[in-house]
Amino acid sequence: MDESIAILESMADKGLVFAIEKGGPTLYRLMPLAPGIYEYQFMAGEVSERAKKLARLFDEVTPVTGNESASFNAPRFPFSRVLPVEKDLESELNVQPYEKISEYLKNAEHIAVSTCYCRHHAELTGKPCDKPKEVCMSVGPGAKYAAERGFGRLISTDEALRILEVSEEAGLVHCTSNTSKYIDFICNCCICHCAILQHHKDMQKNKLAAPSNYVVAVSQEDCTLCETCLDRCPMDAFSIAEDSIERDPQLCIGCGLCVSTCPSEALKMMPRSESQIPPEGQRELYAAMAASLQKGG
Repeated sequence: MDESIAILESMADKGLVFAIEKGGPTLYRLMPLAPGIYEYQFMAGEVSERAKKLARLFDEVTPVTGNESASFNAPRFPFSRVLPVEKDLESELNVQPYEKISEYLKNAEHIAVSTCYCRHHAELTGKPCDKPKEVCMSVGPGAKYAAERGFGRLISTDEALRILEVSEEAGLVHCTSNTSKYIDFICNCCICHCAILQHHKDMQKNKLAAPSNYVVAVSQEDCTLCETCLDRCPMDAFSIAEDSIERDPQLCIGCGLCVSTCPSEALKMMPRSESQIPPEGQRELYAAMAASLQKGG
């Protein structure tokens, strides 16, 4: 028994199984390859020959990373969702608590920051981008676990809020778990390497993330055609047609990155015509995902 526990503990430290402690014996749970094992291999930001070899091996495995994962039978109901830049939400909007990323952080018992596994994986295989890497966070019990196992470090609420600001300035999109009562993670994603954003942009049938409940509206009268929004939007939702800015509502994910940098204030966040209330917790989320798969997801 002692030998088995030692093996399981070693596997947990390597991000191969998940260890659960609930006041009794430690329970060990298998994790899927992705999301699961894949993310834990790169969250610690390890740079070594082992890490580089793992990165190369994951590049050869589909459908783990990249657009190849669109081919597998994924649920229609997305497991994650986009959260907007909070300061772009005007006071007159009826903003629900589950749309405010700061509220989750202020109420979290534990917050941990880790290396972005997508960008670190890419860097290990010689395909880096210039976006910051130590910006992805675990929230709640998962944060404590990540810190204890060496996959991240615990941080204060103030530091977490500063990380959000850094991410927004760098043009990273806030993605979180598609739940409302609490969230498990906040990934700050780039279009260069995030499969979730890439799938949405490529208009795949089964989205991995739901857009936020907001969409960008354009005031043509205030627009100066500076094209800042074209450069800022990770989804290429903007275009110029006949001396005006056009916005594709199907591509707009409501992240707000364009609104926060529009010099003429011609852009603003507006509620979507069909808002979606996220499931309350993981149990409800998994039930919705399973139901969507049974319907032919």
